[in-house]
Amino acid sequence: MPNISDPEQALPLYATQQFNPFLVGIVLAGVFSVIASTADSQLLVCSSALARDISPALHRRMSRKYGVKYEQFMTLVVGILAVIAAISISSTVFSLVLFASGVVASSLGPAMLIILLKRRTHYLALNSMMLAGLSTAILWRVLGFHNILSEVCPGFIVAVLVHELLMKSVFKPKGHAMGETLRK
Repeated sequence: MPNISDPEQALPLYATQQFNPFLVGIVLAGVFSVIASTADSQLLVCSSALARDISPALHRRMSRKYGVKYEQFMTLVVGILAVIAAISISSTVFSLVLFASGVVASSLGPAMLIILLKRRTHYLALNSMMLAGLSTAILWRVLGFHNILSEVCPGFIVAVLVHELLMKSVFKPKGHAMGETLRK
């Protein structure tokens, strides 16, 4: 199959050429079940993180007021955004996975590094840093610079710079020891 036009069609094409229709159905059902399982897990994790982790105070307030409906609404919002992204982005699965890993690396990577190095930090600085890394990575991809340099590098650098600027200007230490970590 060296002359296949879309490499993502290799498995279905191979299955239809090599197996009888019953086995092709089993192979394709397996592929679709893995895709569906992964998609729903990602949807639930993403909506839970959005509902609970971005702003714990907002989550407590909304949960008291609306109960589980708040988290269900966040799942609906993330699902709608995922459908819009799936419809509007025409790309291969491989390039989407590369982009997704780049976005995760440039938003969560710097935060993990700051925590692991036990640098003085604040939860608002960490949230701002993750948002800056995420925004930079997405903007880098949209502007087409990812062909020159992966979006991880500028996203990581911008995130760390935002954190350091915030920690030096907004969240100045108030007579605390240099290495003390501020957490809330």
